Amino acid sequence: VQYNTENTRKPLRKPGVQLHTVGDEAILYGEGEQKLHVLNTTAKFIWELCDGTHAVEDIEGAVRANFSVSAGCDVMKDVRDTIETFAKKGALEEQKGPSGGNS
Repeated sequence: VQYNTENTRKPLRKPGVQLHTVGDEAILYGEGEQKLHVLNTTAKFIWELCDGTHAVEDIEGAVRANFSVSAGCDVMKDVRDTIETFAKKGALEEQKGPSGGNS
């Protein structure tokens, strides 16, 4: 199942998934899980914006505004891929209906 990352979707972190910063990286894990997920600075920034109020296109704009982006870099694809990875790891709420229930 692929997580819908349309530009207007507003990803939402799942309750119980915690983020702990260690140096320049962050560790993401869910309550009761035995797995840790290490996030780089950009992925941590995207994670923090998955609060149900920022659309995917807003997150992409924030990444462009806060990070040095090289010419030719497909920031939207990178943002979508990161959000999809969060979803596959069970860290985001399930989206419901055509608007994701988060509009």
